[in-house]
Amino acid sequence: MKINQILEKIKADFQDIHLKEIQRFIKQPSVSADGNGIIETAEMLVKKIEKLGGKDVHLADLSGEAFGHPIVFGEIFSDVSKPTLLFYSMYDVQPVFPENWIYDGKEIDPFGAEIIDFEWIPGYSGKCLMGRGVCNQKGPTIAFFNVLDVYKEIYGELPFNLIFALEGEEELGSIHVGPFIDKYKEKLKRAKVLLFPAFWENEIGRISMPLGVRGVVALKLKCKGGKWGGPTMRNQHSAVSGIIQSPVFKLIECLNSLKKDSANEILVPGIMNDPDIIGPDEEDEQVIENFLKNYSFEEEVKRDGNIQTFRFNENNRELSDREAIIEMLFKPGISINGIEAGYYGKGSMTIIPKEIKVNIDIRLPPFQSRSYVIDKYKSFLDKNFPMVEYEFEKGGYEAGKIPFSHPLAQTAFALYKEFNKEVLVLPLIAGSAPFALYQKKLDIPFLVGGIGHSGRAHSPLEYAVIESDKPEISGIIDYELYIAKLLNKISAEY
Repeated sequence: MKINQILEKIKADFQDIHLKEIQRFIKQPSVSADGNGIIETAEMLVKKIEKLGGKDVHLADLSGEAFGHPIVFGEIFSDVSKPTLLFYSMYDVQPVFPENWIYDGKEIDPFGAEIIDFEWIPGYSGKCLMGRGVCNQKGPTIAFFNVLDVYKEIYGELPFNLIFALEGEEELGSIHVGPFIDKYKEKLKRAKVLLFPAFWENEIGRISMPLGVRGVVALKLKCKGGKWGGPTMRNQHSAVSGIIQSPVFKLIECLNSLKKDSANEILVPGIMNDPDIIGPDEEDEQVIENFLKNYSFEEEVKRDGNIQTFRFNENNRELSDREAIIEMLFKPGISINGIEAGYYGKGSMTIIPKEIKVNIDIRLPPFQSRSYVIDKYKSFLDKNFPMVEYEFEKGGYEAGKIPFSHPLAQTAFALYKEFNKEVLVLPLIAGSAPFALYQKKLDIPFLVGGIGHSGRAHSPLEYAVIESDKPEISGIIDYELYIAKLLNKISAEY
């Protein structure tokens, strides 16, 4: 069987060809926040698709839109009788400033793509590829291309049709994915399945298998001094704090009115009691019950040491495993991402700042409408804080998921078992990605996942395992072998 040839070829080429190709892409910055290296990375991807035999490969330009970073589009469509897959991924990454990339006393270049003997949690270590994007999401994206290269070499042409949609704005909220899908809908809707391949193995070698993602909306707030109060033209000496108001205190008042953080309770009217939110359905409940029979959710979440305590419930007791899952996945959420105001250097500077800026993300559980949420927040801010300016980012999207009983989920689950993996199935992940837009607009299922451990996404010392000192931990080569088998199974079933 050719699949066996493919697996052997991946093993033969991994060290000298595949790993170096991933390093080449990690060394190329592609920071969505400031655009550093975005176009260069997009053009590298164009060349990779063309090398595979892709046609109509280009940087998607949405005429009439305030377009930011391009979506790399292309297709390999040789035979209508072949199954058609949509490969969605991202090539943009988070900024590295002001992070501190130091390990074992050594400064690490975030774009150096170094191979380092790294201990990611006590007792687990090994050779890791380190750099911004190696976990999220350039590492698995380029490893997926490595598998496609081998398929092309063995088969001559791919045994499936493939559509590429690789975006450069995922870290900005996928601002233009919606308009992109609308414009390219006739081409995209030929796909039967959307694949988002990722290193989806946790710190001790268990597979986290989410069946969906929550939605997200980004919100920016700004409060400046004006007729309502506060300094207007420049920062003011704090000696006059008794007779003028502060934009900083006013925006803090606004933030406190949005959420009771200790209870994870959104205070904006209509959000928590949105009738569209129905919580976990019967199959979700069964998935959660099966998880809790075998695993401790608290242990899984707290293992890396970055979280020590869950919230406390109304009985002043730390959330139980089930309560934590429901709160994290099926309740509305809001987080303050960053605050900028005044002076925070050495010593002191006695001022009343003339303005303050805040970035926020709002998380949507299944069935909560993006437009509904935006309308409720707008009404609340307009009524109670007219001095606060606000802007909802154009991007964002609603939640989406597939049932565990779906054939696509069952195929992935069975393949994980072939690799002797423990699989932790949950209805959703707490994070967000624009799968729901594709699902909703194209009416296709999506699959997230893959084996191989990586970690510290959006954090210093982002890494992916190459080879671990623990046999239960898979590395990048194992991910490529899994993807090769997954493509073989899906192309046979769809």
